[in-house]
Amino acid sequence: MKFNLDIDSINYIKIVFTDKYGHAHYTKAAIKQMGEKEILACAKFQDGLKLNTPQEVTISFVCDNGLYRTKTNLKYISVSYEEDTYVYFTLQTPEGIEYQQNREYFRVKLEENVILFFKQSDLSFQRIECKTHDISANGVRIEFNSPINIPENVQLNILFEKRNIKTNARLIRTETANNLFRAAFKFVNISEQDMDYISQVCIKKQLEYKRNQFG
Repeated sequence: MKFNLDIDSINYIKIVFTDKYGHAHYTKAAIKQMGEKEILACAKFQDGLKLNTPQEVTISFVCDNGLYRTKTNLKYISVSYEEDTYVYFTLQTPEGIEYQQNREYFRVKLEENVILFFKQSDLSFQRIECKTHDISANGVRIEFNSPINIPENVQLNILFEKRNIKTNARLIRTETANNLFRAAFKFVNISEQDMDYISQVCIKKQLEYKRNQFG
C-alpha cells in the first residue's frame, strides 16, 4: 500500500540497521519531523555504535491500530550532546508500506535457560530450572522434561547471555510434543526496557535465520 501515515497516528518507530562489522542492531525512536522526502527520528545514543551511511534499513511504524513495516534508506546520522545524549536518524520517506496487524511481537525459536518460580499450596516456593522453546516480546513457551502442575501466575527469570530478565507471567496453555511437556506464558507487567531487549534478540535471530536460509 502507498505510504500515507500521519505523524500523529504513529506512537514510535523501530529501525533495524547494521554496523560496520555487519552485525544487526535495533533501536526504538520517536519521530521529530516527517515530510514527503525525509523522516527525522530521535533515539537515546548507543555508545560505541559505528554505522555505514547511507544503508538500507527496515523500519516499523507502531500505531494504535497495529504495525506497519517497510524498507527505506538511512541517509545519515548525527549526535546531539545535550543534558542527555541522543542520536538523530535521517531516513528517506518510503514510497510504500505493508500493514502487519499485531505482528510486532513475532516469535522466534530460541533455547535459553530459564528459572520458573511459583507458590505452592503450603505457601512455599517451587523453583524449576528449564529451557525456553520459543519467545517473543510479550510471551514465552517453556519446555520441561516431564509434565508438572503449574498455577496460573508464576515468576520467570530468563537467563540471556548478556541480561537476566525477571518478570511475572500468566499461564496460557500447556501441550505435549515429542515426549516433552511445554507451557506457554504471557508476560505480566514486564518493563518496556526488557520488552525492547527481547525484541532486539528476536530480530537478530530472525536475520540470522534468513541469512542461513538463503546463504
